[in-house]
Amino acid sequence: MRPRQKLADTVLLTGATGFLGGRVLAELLATTSAKIICPVRATSQQMAADRGVATLLKALDRTPTPEESARTHWVRGDIEEHRLGFSDQTWLDICQQTTRILHCAASVRFDLPLEEAHHINVTGTEHLLDLGRVASKLNNFECFHHVSTAYSAGTASGLVDADYLPGDAAGNFRNTYERTKARAERMLRDQTDIEVAIYRPSIVGGTTDDGQTDNWNVLYAPMRMIANNQLPVMPSSGLALVDSVGVDYVARGIVELMGRDRGDYVGHHLTAGPDAFTVQQFVDLVRRICVRHDKKPSDTQLIGPARWAALTTGVSLAARAPKSAPKVRRWGRLGERGLRGFAPYAPYTGVSTRFDNRRERLMLSAAEIEMPAAIEYLETIATFAISTDFGRAPKHALDVADRHGAPIGVVA
Repeated sequence: MRPRQKLADTVLLTGATGFLGGRVLAELLATTSAKIICPVRATSQQMAADRGVATLLKALDRTPTPEESARTHWVRGDIEEHRLGFSDQTWLDICQQTTRILHCAASVRFDLPLEEAHHINVTGTEHLLDLGRVASKLNNFECFHHVSTAYSAGTASGLVDADYLPGDAAGNFRNTYERTKARAERMLRDQTDIEVAIYRPSIVGGTTDDGQTDNWNVLYAPMRMIANNQLPVMPSSGLALVDSVGVDYVARGIVELMGRDRGDYVGHHLTAGPDAFTVQQFVDLVRRICVRHDKKPSDTQLIGPARWAALTTGVSLAARAPKSAPKVRRWGRLGERGLRGFAPYAPYTGVSTRFDNRRERLMLSAAEIEMPAAIEYLETIATFAISTDFGRAPKHALDVADRHGAPIGVVA
């Protein structure tokens, strides 16, 4: 275990019940002496406390010590509500105590209407900013730490740093998630009332050592479709880069960077950067791991945007074929169902953005916080996913040689 940092503040942590937030909570408890206040959505304070107990057990994967329980405070609160839905007294008490905010809560759905995504990701952040402003007047408030996403860079091509933001136009982003996360960043960067640090992870997957996860979204959706022989083709364009990092790497990185002097920078990339793998490598490696585990995966072929557009049009027409052609209608409707499941992720098969992480990689390496090679990491998370049938099979010990033997892919 690393020695504890000189971080003895009171941290208001949002999103503690989530996939990344739970890891961040565990890291704060393990490596700092901070008191941690965690707002949770609940209908009563008792329900918030009950959710907190369950969250802490899950985050630590063991019974918390009395000291860990004493340092973690659960309170009913909702970032979508004014003053987080706190009573006047609770609002004042928390503002007087809080010296740092670590905002992990967000909607990560790609398909929300813009207004709904904005309310959660932007208005929710504004509510936390209000708390930080009041706290800065009442005590020695230090910094608003905000977890964003590397994909706030939108559809930019080439090398981008962690402070790059495109203009707020729909065409600059793949979905409302990216656009509203960029809006929240822009709002925080433009205000001058309190100091801000922004953390931009890329696609967050399972742990780097054994791939464990209970969050089966994003990268795992096409992985599951390939494993279930449901993805005969995928689109691919541009550099087709897939940048993914382990949840443990991101959590450790955030807490480590929180404890440092910020200097003259605001944004931090927590990404694979130049080590990102490609869509083709993803498909090839997932298929090989499926075969290794006696599964019959899709023989997934990559096609360009024009052929993909033609395919989706053809499937749509087939689904609406007359009743006199039942086989065509059935094929079309099955195809439409598959396309709907894959649609949120299709835009990420044409990414040509490289996230510059040179500064962060050096800083974290000095603290012995490092990501394994991207292709090795992909093998780890895919092996866990496929061997556990994406969380449906009982947990079991994986063969160490199977996970950490010779890589079965090569980074281009």
